[in-house]
Amino acid sequence: MKWFNVSLSSILAAALGMWLAAAGAASACPICFGDPNSSISKSAEMGVWFLLGVIVLVEVGFGVFFLVYLRRRARAFHDPMPRPVLRLVKKGV
Repeated sequence: MKWFNVSLSSILAAALGMWLAAAGAASACPICFGDPNSSISKSAEMGVWFLLGVIVLVEVGFGVFFLVYLRRRARAFHDPMPRPVLRLVKKGV
């Protein structure tokens, strides 16, 4: 009856061991597994670079949008209570 008392850590250790043992069976897809100088591999690489460029372009666009928005907001800000202006007053006036 003692063998029914299995802790969670031993179950996780066994699962990790089985996962590491089966890791050798994993292989790359046919495109990645093939010749790195083939036209299919080069096309896939160019597609990845193109999509990364699109992502960077969109993020730069967001950054520029917020910079322009903050600059316009700062220009349009008017202080509701302007600071007092100190002037020299001549004596007797």
